[in-house]
Amino acid sequence: MPKHPGFDAAIDKLGGSVYSALAPRIATLKGELYPLHIGDTWKDPGPGMSWKDTPDNGVDRPHRYSNPAGINELLDDLIIKVRERNQLDIEGPGNITVTAGATGALYVAARATVCAGDEVMILAPYWPLVGGIAVTVGATAVEVPILHRSFDADELNRVLEQTVTDKTAAIYLNTPSNPVGVVFDEAKLAVVAEFAKRHSLWIWSDEVYEDYVFEGAHLSIGRMAPERTLTAFSFSKAYGMAGYRCGYLVGPKDAISRARKALTYVWYSTPTPSQLIAREAIKNSADWVVAARKSYQEMGYWSADRLGLARPHGSTFLFLDATKYLDDRGLTGFLLDCIEDNIILAPGSSFGPSFGNWVRICYTSVPPEVVKRGIEKLAKRLGR
Repeated sequence: MPKHPGFDAAIDKLGGSVYSALAPRIATLKGELYPLHIGDTWKDPGPGMSWKDTPDNGVDRPHRYSNPAGINELLDDLIIKVRERNQLDIEGPGNITVTAGATGALYVAARATVCAGDEVMILAPYWPLVGGIAVTVGATAVEVPILHRSFDADELNRVLEQTVTDKTAAIYLNTPSNPVGVVFDEAKLAVVAEFAKRHSLWIWSDEVYEDYVFEGAHLSIGRMAPERTLTAFSFSKAYGMAGYRCGYLVGPKDAISRARKALTYVWYSTPTPSQLIAREAIKNSADWVVAARKSYQEMGYWSADRLGLARPHGSTFLFLDATKYLDDRGLTGFLLDCIEDNIILAPGSSFGPSFGNWVRICYTSVPPEVVKRGIEKLAKRLGR
């Protein structure tokens, strides 16, 4: 008998939004809202970085397709950037491909480096979409819960060795971290690099918040294991350009070649105007980034102090264990109570199976004065 049309079982494994049930209630809210669940910035991009200001940069027709790997001039700019700022010793444009945001970069990294049946170790709590990226390519996402607490390099190594299996093909690292604000120092990066070498693993390094380190400095793990590291960068987070969907992936030529093949079957080429704006951002946004970092740090520290949490070392988030504030309704009840105060928070389950009682707070989603009013309301609900 003929087989009826079906669906991809991998897609059925992807979680839906917890806000599906809460959306009707959120839609009825009146007055000032505190959408602290949104992982974005309230700041507009700097001067000259809008669609209407798109420069031609030598491109006669910005409405046409570009080279699927990226505009040559942008690739040249990125080579200089990753060599000088990230100290990645790359040969040339064959080590870089421009992508539809860092999400696209990590997706094609997965396509290039893991197979169905493989496992991907993901240091957790983690950026929500990376688990789904592993699943959509037929791999299994394996949570490694450690980032939510204090740990040293030795403990990190022990946890990694306890988790790895014969099926492990890659390990995902996000520094500065979404959602906990952790920044990996050189000793911890070295642990991950040596672990990956010992077990012949790929490293997926998510460095989209590299510009927003508040203590210490951002270091790229690709310096330590260039032969096996694929690093995702983003204009979305660096320059407040999330809607333009422009990022890039850096790594070994053979892996980047395969990533380029994969991306041509998904989006073919990153929007040409977005790439032109990205060039402007690289050249003209240094002052914007400095101002944004200062604003983010002040807001992150103030919010952490008010809520009684550890100050973030980087990124734009705080992660709160809400266990002691829950009743028999669980986290959904807590989220609904916050919604009564017009506060919307991201549920911890999105950041790994172990974090069902946690919530993420983005302190840059709306202007600082609005965030402060929202944090004050949240602090009072927590009894602070």
